[in-house]
Amino acid sequence: MAALLVAGCDTQEEQDDFATQASRPPQNITRVDASGNVLSEDKDDWRTAPVYAGEIRIDPAMPNPVSSEGFVTIRVTVTVFDAVYSPLRLKNTRDDRLQTLSEIAQANSPGAYLFRAPVSLIGPAGMHRLFVFDGLGEIVSYGDVLVQ
Repeated sequence: MAALLVAGCDTQEEQDDFATQASRPPQNITRVDASGNVLSEDKDDWRTAPVYAGEIRIDPAMPNPVSSEGFVTIRVTVTVFDAVYSPLRLKNTRDDRLQTLSEIAQANSPGAYLFRAPVSLIGPAGMHRLFVFDGLGEIVSYGDVLVQ
């Protein structure tokens, strides 16, 4: 039982570190074409949070970079029943507050889901950090998008 408590503490510390990393300013992007082909990878983008390791996968935003009149699509794959607290929300920070860009209402069953957000909601030309949160407000993943 003590080993489980220690493992839980380690996971929470890892999750807290992950959240701290997510709060940093955007730096680089994983370049992805409109078909989802990764052209170059930023190892910091779209990692899965420690509390969801092995239960959910977030693919890089596509396309990236994106034109100011386009849409960003992000594939989400859930691999374990009832592992995810729904809804999943794609958010960014704009005008110093978090705003929801897209939502997946039910992601409790294994399968593939999509976030789709208009770039007009993400922001003007430049680099922007997007976040995926679960229904409890826990960060699941994050990545950077370049609007051109």
